[in-house]
Amino acid sequence: MRLTTLTTALVAALAVVPATAGASARQYALFQDEALITQNAGTRGPTLDEVQGLGADMIKVQVNWNVVAPGGKRKPAGFDGRDPSQYPGWARYDETIAAIKARGMRVMFALAPPAPGWATAKRGDNSGVTRPSAREFGRFAEASARRYPGVDVWTIWNEANHADHLLPQSSRSGRPVAPHIYAAMVRAAAAGLRRGGATHDPILFGELIPIGMPARGPKRNLKPLIFLRSFFSGKPISGVNGFAYHPYTRPAGPLNREPTPDDATIRSLGRVLRVLDGARARGKLRSKKKLPIWDTEFGFQTNPPDNLFGARIASVPRFWSLSELWFSYSNRRVKTISQYTMDDQPGPASQWQSGLRFSNGALKADIYTNYRLPILVRQLGPGAVEVRGAARPGGAGSTVQIYQRGRKGPFKPLGGPIGVRNVRGYFVYRTRISRAAFRTFYFTTDGQSSLQVKPVRIF
Repeated sequence: MRLTTLTTALVAALAVVPATAGASARQYALFQDEALITQNAGTRGPTLDEVQGLGADMIKVQVNWNVVAPGGKRKPAGFDGRDPSQYPGWARYDETIAAIKARGMRVMFALAPPAPGWATAKRGDNSGVTRPSAREFGRFAEASARRYPGVDVWTIWNEANHADHLLPQSSRSGRPVAPHIYAAMVRAAAAGLRRGGATHDPILFGELIPIGMPARGPKRNLKPLIFLRSFFSGKPISGVNGFAYHPYTRPAGPLNREPTPDDATIRSLGRVLRVLDGARARGKLRSKKKLPIWDTEFGFQTNPPDNLFGARIASVPRFWSLSELWFSYSNRRVKTISQYTMDDQPGPASQWQSGLRFSNGALKADIYTNYRLPILVRQLGPGAVEVRGAARPGGAGSTVQIYQRGRKGPFKPLGGPIGVRNVRGYFVYRTRISRAAFRTFYFTTDGQSSLQVKPVRIF
C-alpha cells in the first residue's frame, strides 16, 4: 500500500464525512488470558468484568487435550474418546464458559496441545506434540462439541508450525512433515466437531506463527507460507470455514517488512489470503466462499520489561492503532483483532510480555488506554487528514467528538459530534485542515478520552 500526497484539487474536494467502505464492519475484539481467566477461579470474574468494560466481545479459551483427558502411557481400557463423560478434566472449562456467557460475551474454544501421552506416536511422550493421533484428536473434538453446545467458534490446535507444539516440523533433509500431520488432524477434528453437533459454528484451522526459521529440520519452525503450501499438497481439506492466524510483528512494528516472502505479519495478510484462495481454486480447500482470516492471538511484547524481543513501550500504542485500524479494519476478510494477554507473565524477559499490564498488575497506561479507545490519524496531504478510531466500549449508538490543536493554544472541536453507527464502534472521519502535519488530535466518547496523537504517513 502506497499513499501519495493528494493533489490540491482532491484535497479541495474532500468532505467532512465518515467513511467505512471496504472495511470489516463487524470485526470482533477477541481477548485471551489463560492464567487469569481459565486457570484461576479467583481472578476469572474480575478479569472478565474488566475485559468487558474495555469493549472486548469474544473470549478465546485454550482447551488443552491432556488437561481434560485421562493420563498415563496407555489409553485406559474401554476408553471411548467420543464420550464426554469419560474425560475427567472438564471442570475449569465448565466454569469458564459459564462465566463468559453470563456476561453476554461470545466464546471461542481452541482445541489445543499437548496431547495425552497415550495419544502420540512416542508412547508416554511428556511433551505431547510428537505425531499426535488424528483419530483420537477427532474423537476429543467430538466429545468437546457434545459437552459444549454453547461455544460460538471452534479452532483447531495451536501454532502447528512451531516446534513446541508439533513435531517433527521437517525431515532432516528439509522435507516438511508437520503440515501433513496437521492436515490429518484438521480433517479428523472438523468431522468430529460436526458429529458432536457443531453444525453451524465457525470451525477454524491454522493458528500459525507469522515468521519461521530460515533452515529446516525436526525442531526448526516452518515459515507460514511454506507450511500452508505443503498443507494443501495432499488430500482436499473440507469442513472448515475460517483461517486462524497469529500475525505478530517484529519489535520494529507493523510497518517493518518481513524477513522473506514466505513470512507474513499483520501487514502482509494478503500473502496468506492468496495461498488460501489458490488452494480453493485448485479444489484443495473445499469451501463455498473465500475464507475469512481470524486474528486469534496478537499483541506487542514491550520493553520494559522484555529487553530482548520487546518493542519500545512508548511505540506500542501507535503500533496497535496501525495494526487494528489500518491493516486489520481495512480488510473486509478479517473477522477479529486479538489482544493476548491482560497481564505479562511473571519472571525473566524470556517470558511472554504483551499484556496491557505488567506482571505486578500495574497498568501500561498508554497501551491500556489505547486498547480501549484506539486512534490513528493519517496525513492525506499538507491540508487533509483521516481520523480513525473505535469507541470500543460503547459500540453503535456512541457519540464521538474529535479535537485538534496546532503547535500552541488549546484543543478545539474538529467539526461536530459524530454518531457512531458501526456495531463495534469503529469510525473513519476525513477533513481538510491547514498545516496538518503540525497538529495533535484526540477524541472523546462517553466521558473518556483517547490518547493525543500526531498524524502519520503510511507507505
